[in-house]
Amino acid sequence: MSSPPTPRRGGHGLPNALLSGQLADRPIGQILLALAATLAALPLILQLLTWSLERPYAFYINANSETLRLTIQENAAASWFIANALIRERAETLPDPTAPIILHDSQTELQKTQATPSQPFRGCLEIGPHAEVTLHRQGSGALMVSVEGLPIERRQATPAVILRPLITPAHGTADTQCAHSHAQGMQTLQRITLEATIGEQPLNGTLRGRGRIGGDPYFSTLAQSPPLLRGGEVIAMGRRLFSERAYTLMEAPLHLGDTLSVLDSPKPEDESALVTCLFSVAGGETELGGIELSCHANGQALSILRYGDRSRDSLAPRPWDVLINEPSMQVVLPLAITGLFVFALRLLDGCYPGLCRRLGRARKGSMGNKSEEREEDDRGNETEKGG
Repeated sequence: MSSPPTPRRGGHGLPNALLSGQLADRPIGQILLALAATLAALPLILQLLTWSLERPYAFYINANSETLRLTIQENAAASWFIANALIRERAETLPDPTAPIILHDSQTELQKTQATPSQPFRGCLEIGPHAEVTLHRQGSGALMVSVEGLPIERRQATPAVILRPLITPAHGTADTQCAHSHAQGMQTLQRITLEATIGEQPLNGTLRGRGRIGGDPYFSTLAQSPPLLRGGEVIAMGRRLFSERAYTLMEAPLHLGDTLSVLDSPKPEDESALVTCLFSVAGGETELGGIELSCHANGQALSILRYGDRSRDSLAPRPWDVLINEPSMQVVLPLAITGLFVFALRLLDGCYPGLCRRLGRARKGSMGNKSEEREEDDRGNETEKGG
């Protein structure tokens, strides 16, 4: 006859097997004392396990925002094709910070602005490194693109933006391409403001830099409604301890008026992390307004400014999130706790008998002192009765 099948052990089979041989022939007091020591050391175990898993988390951001501001870093140039735009402002050099401030009459400035008509542009917009880029679109209106170079060394040699208009190749084909030389109309600028009209085809592009998603609707200095982040979601992903597979650590919703940035460290005053954003601006005939964003960043925490409240700065995955959602912790954590408990039992094997003897002697001594006090009291009572 075949033997009956043995029951399978669950996920806690190995810890149970370790404990079954350790609890036999041990006093209940020793077991309780080892359990108390294990519970006291449990926060240290959790801290060590969390520290071993701590690494830059991957934050995935999906949002609809009316504004995006990023500072482009080294080796992070970007190029977009813009089908229909107007150049509102342009400058080949940055303003001199040492120049004196000269106040002009507002009417004179208005007439000067009206006398300079906006120039149409259709072609490739190339953004260089060390430039601050701001995308601004409210509702289903035009997209405002502002690029300004940072005042760094060799700024004149590295333009903040290059305009490459469309040209027709000399061989006479119908294909068009963007200009690649100044003779073909290419312009190198340090500042520019474009107003892009979105047609049937959406305007898509990428940006990589440090900055924030969403505006600041609390202290508006312009005579217009401030741009807002409309909504979205942030998902923090981690990687398993023994493999490169990802798992979800934390989800944070984004609400109307939020301002979001990813931090390199849990300290809010530190520099923000590099964010790579894919943006898409659809035409006015669609229901989607603003700018659709899909961003990715590696960092330690989030900074979400909500309604002027900075209490959500440094919003990071908690140790408990890591321990619960990390699949490897379902095996490592029970084994770690069991190992510590067994270690405490073994450690008490040598000192627990001596501790019991000391407690017994102290108890006997206290009982002897009490009996002597009782005998003295009895003798005193007998003396009083004899008197």
